[in-house]
Amino acid sequence: MEFLLDPGNTINALTLGSLYAMIAVGYTMVYGIIKLINFAHGEVFMFGAYIGLMIIVAVGSSTSGAVLWLLPVAILLAMLACAMMGTILDWAAYLPLRQNHRFPDVLSVLGLVGSALLAILYFTRSNGGTDPAPGILIALATTVFLLFVASTATLMGGFGPPARTFESSRLSALITAIGMSLSLQTIAQLIWTANPQAIPDRSLPAFFNETVFPISNGAGVQGKQLVIWVTAAILTSILTYLVSATKIGKAMRACAIDKQTASLMGVNVNHVIAFTFVVGSAMAAVAGILQTVKVGGNLTPRFGYYPGVIAFAAAVLGGIGNIRGAMLGGLLLGFTQSFAEGAGGKGSEYSFAFAFGLMVVVIIFRPWGLLGRATAKRA
Repeated sequence: MEFLLDPGNTINALTLGSLYAMIAVGYTMVYGIIKLINFAHGEVFMFGAYIGLMIIVAVGSSTSGAVLWLLPVAILLAMLACAMMGTILDWAAYLPLRQNHRFPDVLSVLGLVGSALLAILYFTRSNGGTDPAPGILIALATTVFLLFVASTATLMGGFGPPARTFESSRLSALITAIGMSLSLQTIAQLIWTANPQAIPDRSLPAFFNETVFPISNGAGVQGKQLVIWVTAAILTSILTYLVSATKIGKAMRACAIDKQTASLMGVNVNHVIAFTFVVGSAMAAVAGILQTVKVGGNLTPRFGYYPGVIAFAAAVLGGIGNIRGAMLGGLLLGFTQSFAEGAGGKGSEYSFAFAFGLMVVVIIFRPWGLLGRATAKRA
């Protein structure tokens, strides 16, 4: 039982838990409003990691040495890119399940153009190409930007009000979310290949790998772990304030209770849902970059699969739809997985099983989660 008292395990647990909490918030926010499990959220996490790595490599190769401002700039740009991706995901995949597009040809044309570009990229790589042509990447980026413009224009009423509003089945939404997850993995593999990528040496200051707070028994807090803790604390605090004390936060809580009534009271439900996707995707982008910094690389198109699944379990454990519950669930699963790995032997091989086992045990006795509330459907 010495591993329970090992400070190294506690440090690693806090680090893992902080990352899981930042991802789980995106799951729980979207579910709380539209009752949808966005299984593409883990891929947004992965895209944020790739975008941050591209920025670090591009800027790091043009400077003489590591600079302190590089990581914050990479995080901000990745947050912006993933916020755009979240808006596009909602407009292209989930909004059609809630209402008819007023101008659907925009989505069809841009989707066909993007598919053609991806096909060209696929055959280019199949013929031995290692890096995509800059023209193809520029065209893909332009298509994505036009999708973002079209989605924003739709949300702002640029194409007129929706032709019809309806509510699709939960099964349709689930299949769509899984399809978007697989699609984003495929797109990432076409752009960056399946080869693992890592942060180049000396791209980040040595502070990240140095022990800044020695504790005992050779254990200590590294700079990158401290950065993860501080970033998670700041972002979750801002998010808590945003939801509890701002106008958009009140609108989010109103939509979570009853979208129809909130709409009758003047709340633009689609704006609120899009904003929720933006915030959750931005949080996932930060977690993706920090996870890359933590492990030093091994970035592949499936980089977001396991963290996404565990973060979903964390959201369920804490109480799906409850932001504080998602944070608590992330920390608990981080501690469970870390201490299972610290136990050595078979425990390290089945650390994921221990984490999911905790979730199963909790929901057997408390199906609505640790901080969730039991609700009853009324006729």
